[in-house]
Amino acid sequence: MASRHPRVQVSRDPELESAIRRGRAAMGPSTPTSRVVRELALRGAEAVESDRAAAARAVEFAIEVAEGASGMDLGSLQSARERAWGR
Repeated sequence: MASRHPRVQVSRDPELESAIRRGRAAMGPSTPTSRVVRELALRGAEAVESDRAAAARAVEFAIEVAEGASGMDLGSLQSARERAWGR
């Protein structure tokens, strides 16, 4: 189908074939491959952004814990660890 947007060429390696199969299973067996790949790309971009944001929040939380600003009772955590693992 003609489009005014540039096209993207992607090699259909085994990992992409697997993703297309899984996407098509979720979207329906008659879904065109181009639509499956587009949906996977859009959702994949959202997942990458979400992962990046979660990693940034984890770093911020680790810094808060290290600085004692997290509100966590580190003594209680240490005690629980010792009870659980005997260390």
